[in-house]
Amino acid sequence: MKILIIMKRFGTNKDMVSEGFGRQIKIFEQLANKHEMDFICPDYKEYLDKNIRKNGINYYVRPYSLLKHFSFVKELKTMIRRNKYEVIVGSTEPLFGILGYFYAKKFGIKYIYDLQDDYRHYDTYKIPFVAYLDRKAVKGSDVVLTVSDTLNRRVRKFRKKQTITIQNGLNTREFRKISKAQARKILKLPKGRVIVYLGEISRLKGGDILIGAFKEVRKAMPDSNLLLSGKVADNIDVNQEGVIYKQFRKRSEIIAALNAADVGVVPNRRNIFSEYCFPNKLVEYMAAGLPIVATDIGDTSAILSKSGYLCRPDDKYDMAEKLIYALKSNKKPNYGDILKNLTWGNLSKKINKIMLEMVKNG
Repeated sequence: MKILIIMKRFGTNKDMVSEGFGRQIKIFEQLANKHEMDFICPDYKEYLDKNIRKNGINYYVRPYSLLKHFSFVKELKTMIRRNKYEVIVGSTEPLFGILGYFYAKKFGIKYIYDLQDDYRHYDTYKIPFVAYLDRKAVKGSDVVLTVSDTLNRRVRKFRKKQTITIQNGLNTREFRKISKAQARKILKLPKGRVIVYLGEISRLKGGDILIGAFKEVRKAMPDSNLLLSGKVADNIDVNQEGVIYKQFRKRSEIIAALNAADVGVVPNRRNIFSEYCFPNKLVEYMAAGLPIVATDIGDTSAILSKSGYLCRPDDKYDMAEKLIYALKSNKKPNYGDILKNLTWGNLSKKINKIMLEMVKNG
């Protein structure tokens, strides 16, 4: 089968093509030995124009902007005509989801729209007609994939066709277990308890609430530390007593941080993003075997419903209370039953079955 995936080059401040990051790459590279796959990757940050071959997949990185829109679309149409794809997948941005839907319909090709978020909070939605066209694409696509069950339920309120949840996954082989002492030595961390948060440190994602909660934790547990890594936004001040801010650029450093921690935290505020997302960090914390303190929102609530560490959104005092409880507890969580369904290998098998049935049934 020939498959075309439309995916922007940069996401969550990462070059997804060069770093092999993102659900689209992680899922579809598992299928490269079964199908011929091309990615066309619009680049509106560095405007790179380059062809890359990695792990049996062709990546066509192309510059994109409003001025370059028509040249990008021209090449997209040429690729579709030339390569006779049987499936097109649109992802990462509503604009590219709309383009994929339109040209899949134009050329009579089966179309999968991958909703890795609820795109209503994306800046693209501010462009005239994008909201209308995106809803049309969601309603009309042959299959829609949603990153969470909560998003699935929202989409099915106005969509009748097949809608399937594919949550974010992980490669368990990446999570090399090392001792907490060794991990802390590698990262040069001070003694004491360590809470870890990996990801964007912004108001949207509750970074300010987390900083406030940690100040309360320090009052009760002065030896505690908060290890942060990620882009800092909204003028959030990470220069606080006990806060350790590091830029982890290597995967091995992230794995060391997870091994060094006592507790992981997902501090999302209640908003459109958090209601329907499925945080990558949640799966990584589970793979590291960490107790997880998280706000009681969306799919995270369902997965951690029995943990005892769910806290009220936008409430730094409740978050602090749950962090203290988790730090003092000796309970070792067992996420085995959850994680076995969230490996990229198992998720890719699920998508492969969907595509084969979709093409077979015409």
